[in-house]
Amino acid sequence: MLTETLTFITAWYNLPFTIMLVLCVLAAVLQLIGLDTDSDADADFDLDADIDADIDLDADIDADADLDADGDMDADDIPSALALLAFLGVGKAPLLVVLVILLGSIGAIGWTLNSVIQSVFSDYPRLGFPVVFPLALIAGSFISSRTARLIGRALPSVSTTATAAVGLIGRRGTVISPRVDEKYGLVRVRDDGGTLINVFAICHNDEPISGQAEVALVDYDADKKLYTVAPIHTKSS
Repeated sequence: MLTETLTFITAWYNLPFTIMLVLCVLAAVLQLIGLDTDSDADADFDLDADIDADIDLDADIDADADLDADGDMDADDIPSALALLAFLGVGKAPLLVVLVILLGSIGAIGWTLNSVIQSVFSDYPRLGFPVVFPLALIAGSFISSRTARLIGRALPSVSTTATAAVGLIGRRGTVISPRVDEKYGLVRVRDDGGTLINVFAICHNDEPISGQAEVALVDYDADKKLYTVAPIHTKSS
């Protein structure tokens, strides 16, 4: 029985899904460790480095560019990669939670579909994997999207009013996207409670603001849920 199981999970058509499930377990362990650590000691994933399960990017200050019908930002206003992450649930639930759900869903669905195909055919057909893999990706993505939103509704919000979002105006932050220009950017800032949060922002400068630059939040568009930032120029010694 054990030999048959090992043979199944290490078969060439199951190996990608097995790797995803292993990564899912590792991400789950990191998430459990993160529950007992300070959110300031997070790992930077460039797009969203908050790995603390208690941190929720609130709908009033996060990238609300998902595919929900009530989305206030068009996908054209942000990079396609950020739109994809928003669809997967990043911003609705902590990043590691989304990774656990996504990897676990794809891996489990892939195993299940391959098991069904193997039980139907005596030998696994070569065309089986090209069909199973995209199906698992699509189904796993939808499961991640819906589950993350359910989790997001259950988690306490950092802020739930437009007033709190406007309250961030005047704060200093750091650009964590490659740049901030007149179309998009991502800035890390601390809220009133000292929690690190990431907000979408634009600037009206002639030149984009480069990554890692220090900026100030100078305005907030409640309709688009976007901050306007300006660079903070430091005197050179």
